[in-house]
Amino acid sequence: MDTHKKTKETRRFIILVPHRDSLKPLEEYRRRLFAAGFCGAYSFPAAAPLVMVSRSFSREELKELARSIRERTGETDGKIESTSSCGWCGSWLNQLKISSTQEYLSFFGPCLDFPLDESLFPQTAKDKILYIPPSPVLCAALADSGLLPAEANRSGESPVFEETPVLSFRAAYLANLAIRPLAGGDPDYSFEWRIGPPVWLPKYKG
Repeated sequence: MDTHKKTKETRRFIILVPHRDSLKPLEEYRRRLFAAGFCGAYSFPAAAPLVMVSRSFSREELKELARSIRERTGETDGKIESTSSCGWCGSWLNQLKISSTQEYLSFFGPCLDFPLDESLFPQTAKDKILYIPPSPVLCAALADSGLLPAEANRSGESPVFEETPVLSFRAAYLANLAIRPLAGGDPDYSFEWRIGPPVWLPKYKG
């Protein structure tokens, strides 16, 4: 086993995971995506990657981030919601290299309605941050833009774009995620991941 190679291929994220009761529409959407030819519909957990990091956040850093996110939901009655449609510009995070064989993969799914910027994250974790996406995307599939089904064109006219689920939730948790390619299977879509202990967002007190 080449331990150094496996360590090098591991990518780390801080993820936001809605309560499982809120994820039922997304799971159904993932099934439809897979049936439509999105091979990466099960290549990443049903979660929103908030930031790509070089090292895991400590539990205290996750708690501080959870408080910051809860504060940002104050104007929406504590709710985090997704957009009703998902298009190329609003729902793809480009240039997050995960696969060792493919240049870049993108996260595809509904956008969540709270902004991401450096001020959201704990000061003690700033040196761990590698990349902050422009907006959080609840990942329904990993997909390379060159390998999308032919019917999913840039105008977003494919039924899978039109049927994007609308989600609304207050309960969610943060966790560290480590993901790396599997030794066997399709190197572009076969991954294993490990999710750390959950840190739930503070209860909303409206």
